Amino acid sequence: MHHLTFIRHPRYAQAFVDYLKSMGVSASAQILEDGANIFIDRDEQLIQAQEELQRFLNEPNHERYRQASWLLDEDTSQAEKLSGLYRGLTFARILQLTGVVTKTIVVICLVVYLLTSQGMDETARAPFMFYSSLQSIANSGEVWRWITPAFVHFGIFHFLFNMSAWWVFGGMVERTQRPIRLFTLFLICAVISNLVQFLWTGNRFGGLSGVVYGVLGYLWFYERFSPAPPFRLPKGLMVFMLIALALGFTNIMPMANQAHLSGLLTGCFLGGMLARLDRAHSG
Repeated sequence: MHHLTFIRHPRYAQAFVDYLKSMGVSASAQILEDGANIFIDRDEQLIQAQEELQRFLNEPNHERYRQASWLLDEDTSQAEKLSGLYRGLTFARILQLTGVVTKTIVVICLVVYLLTSQGMDETARAPFMFYSSLQSIANSGEVWRWITPAFVHFGIFHFLFNMSAWWVFGGMVERTQRPIRLFTLFLICAVISNLVQFLWTGNRFGGLSGVVYGVLGYLWFYERFSPAPPFRLPKGLMVFMLIALALGFTNIMPMANQAHLSGLLTGCFLGGMLARLDRAHSG
């Protein structure tokens, strides 16, 4: 099953699904309060559905979509018509929330977490930490240090919080877009957030939270600048994350604040830019 898009008006979403079904495309809609997610069940029909989506976005009020709804069997139950991907939070469903990139990063973080004794073994974590000085950046060939601080976590709560957020939001990107996009997003946000935090505090830091903030920024701005975003962030989430970010700059919740802020800004920039590029490409 593939997530095709998010349509802000449930009535339009259902009309589009009905039209796809009238063409023999196996599609379904997951109706939410403020819109609907559209899913395509069969891999071989995804390209056709994407082409029809562009036509629908250009003329959503066309008569063909209303006619398709009228022609469908009126006895079809509403539960069947609105069936979507989410049918209870089972273990299998949790696994479906992600793809290979999301899972691989979690596995790497888990291995590093165990190898470094929850991040507390300074000798064990040394190979994963950022460069020790600006001179070492220029002279060292250990290029992995640009990325590997993101895999280091200090304590169980630090590890579980970042893994949970990455699983949900990284999985959201990978599930609705291509895995290469999430991988690229991870690399860029990790490098920039690690560098900024190093320049501010030195290399005694670690964690995936700079990347998590980057992914959230990406989702936030992609949704804002895309006419039909393939995902929908929960209401109030970004307000909560921005409050947490602000508290990080106080003594209440001391964190790797510069990594969080630089990751968020990087993700926002990439989300806005790629939303516009995707829109231009699809047009």
